Amino acid sequence: MSGVALCLLSAGLLGIQIPLAKLSYMDGADPIALAMLRCIGAALPFLIWAKVKGISLAVPRDAWPGLLTIAGATTAISYGYLGALGRIPASLTALLFYLYPLIVLVIAAIHARELPGIRRLGIFTLAFAGLALVFGPTLQDLDPIGVGLGLLAAVGAAVYFFVVPPLTKRVSSLLLMGWSNALVGLLFIPGMLLLDGGFPQQIGGWSAFWAAATVYAIGMALTYPALARTGSVKAAMLYNFEPLTIIVLSALLLGDVMTTIQYVGGAAVLISLVLASARSAEDVLPD
Repeated sequence: MSGVALCLLSAGLLGIQIPLAKLSYMDGADPIALAMLRCIGAALPFLIWAKVKGISLAVPRDAWPGLLTIAGATTAISYGYLGALGRIPASLTALLFYLYPLIVLVIAAIHARELPGIRRLGIFTLAFAGLALVFGPTLQDLDPIGVGLGLLAAVGAAVYFFVVPPLTKRVSSLLLMGWSNALVGLLFIPGMLLLDGGFPQQIGGWSAFWAAATVYAIGMALTYPALARTGSVKAAMLYNFEPLTIIVLSALLLGDVMTTIQYVGGAAVLISLVLASARSAEDVLPD
């Protein structure tokens, strides 16, 4: 499967988990509880799979800094996003988070010591403008802490996109997925205890709960080969497919209604994805 297809499939699965998670929240589940159990639930299968394939579960000493960075970035994404939701509107939280493709572009340009091409910069700008129309955030009574937490989540995502590709060249993806999720799951335990996290009350809520955890595990597993085959910058652009998936499935599963402006924004993001999928001379630039 091509890198572009893997990026879109991974982004789509990560998008699917959001409305499923909302269904479980409506039945009493807590976001922290879901985040903890989905990480622990993802860690075990990957570590078992690695063992079955004869891969040592011991992490090489020189890989620990990268592994801890991935775990820290993933934790920053979850705590930052959830924390921002408690202080600022969900639409603004989402828009701040999806600044991460632009952050990736800027970091890549600094690393390469050259400005991004006009085509690439235009695609990223079109995608972000489209997301701004889709989410339509309100900017009244901004909470600086909430904004900071939203930006923390975006920075965490950008760091993740940069650390994963080089690390997968030296360490098995199964090992990285297993141990990084185990570490993140442990980091969520204090938050769950402090916030008295709850679980679904009905079978329907539990079904949505575990469905969200399952698609999360598969989606995250695909990020490793997707980033390795596509590169940080192009992959970050293609992962804008995730919010489109969230919007469409929220309309289908939760009854959310999209406005004309949101449709226009969604079309802009789709156009940017098509343009990003096409190969160009800029794809050979270092990520």
